[in-house]
Order: sequence, then structure tokens, then C-alpha cells
Amino acid sequence: MAEIKIEKKKPIWPWILVVLVILGIIAYLVYANDDRDDYTDDFDDDITNEQVMDSESRSLESKTLDATGAYMAGTAYDQYTAYEGSIRDSTRIAVDSSYTKKAYYNLSKAVAKKAEEKEIETSQALTDLQEFSMLITKVSSPLSDAESAKNFKTASDKVAKVLEDIQKNSYPELESMVDELKLVASEMDGYISMNKQQDNITQFLQKSRDVLRAMNN
Repeated sequence: MAEIKIEKKKPIWPWILVVLVILGIIAYLVYANDDRDDYTDDFDDDITNEQVMDSESRSLESKTLDATGAYMAGTAYDQYTAYEGSIRDSTRIAVDSSYTKKAYYNLSKAVAKKAEEKEIETSQALTDLQEFSMLITKVSSPLSDAESAKNFKTASDKVAKVLEDIQKNSYPELESMVDELKLVASEMDGYISMNKQQDNITQFLQKSRDVLRAMNN
């Protein structure tokens, strides 16, 4: 009598495992691709937001481009933009010494750079603005209010002097603006604490901004 051979069915769980692995790989690839798309979208949004902010508010990160689209670092306009941004909160001027110090620092850089671009003859006032770090050190020290005011008064006089030199050399039409700036500077008192002459200091910084803006237009 012939024997009937019965073949055992092969288990199907290895195939199930293979299918699960394949599905897992496909899911991973789809998820990874979505993540890359999301990152790209976020990155593009950040760039767009920066560009809008740059064009609308002339923020501190503003960049000047030449005719070829290349970035020109350290131009007088760049320095002016940094200064303009550092005096936006007028309530902190002459009250917050660090904020005021930064404003004067940026102002000095902007004025010195404009003098450099216009090839203004070197003067002691211009040299002092170019070496403003010395005044920064003094203002950063634990000085009395009167001593701090004296340093800012000195810086204001030097700024007014150099802006007048630039105006006489290149911008005769701005004479009245510079005269007003000099008048405000003369009314500042180096022996009265800054917070007691906030209006004068604020007015000086804002008028300096207006003069620089006119020189950069």
C-alpha cells in the first residue's frame, strides 16, 4: 500500500513580519520627508519675516547692498541704522545708563563713519569719537550721577562739533539743523544728574538722528 505524503504548511508569520518591516520603512520615509518640508517652510517664513521687518522698520539688522547685491559692511548708513534703533525707547534715555551709553556709542560710531566717508580733516573731537571706548569705560564704572552726566555732556559737545564740520564741508543746506543741535548741546549741564535733564538729552539724541538721516538721504 503506497504511503501518502502530507506536506506541512509553511508558517506565514515570517511574511507578516516582512510586510510590517516594509510598512515601517515606508512610514518612516514619509514622516521624514514631511519634517523636512515643515523645516523648510519655517525657514522660509523666518526669512520672509526678517525681510519685512527690515524693509518696514529699518531694524538693527538692516543690511546695505551695493549694485551687485553684495553686502557692504560698516557703511555710514549701517551705523546710522544701528544708532536709530538704539534710541527708539525714549523712556529709557538718561534713566537707564546702559541704554544711554549704548545710544551714545552708536551715535559716535555713526558720526565718525560719516566723517570718514566725507574725508573730514582729523580733529581732536573726531579722534575722541573714534576712540569712544575710553568714555564707555568711564560710564560703565560705578560713577555718581553727576560724573556720568559730565561724560555724556562731553560726548555731546564732540558729536555736535564733528557734525558741524561735516555739515560745513558737505551739507551747507543743513546749517540750521546743526545750529539747533549745538544749542541743545550747550543747554546740557555736566554737573546735573542725567535723569534731571532727560528732556535735553533725549532731544539731543533725536536731533542728532535727524541730522544723520538728512546726511544719509
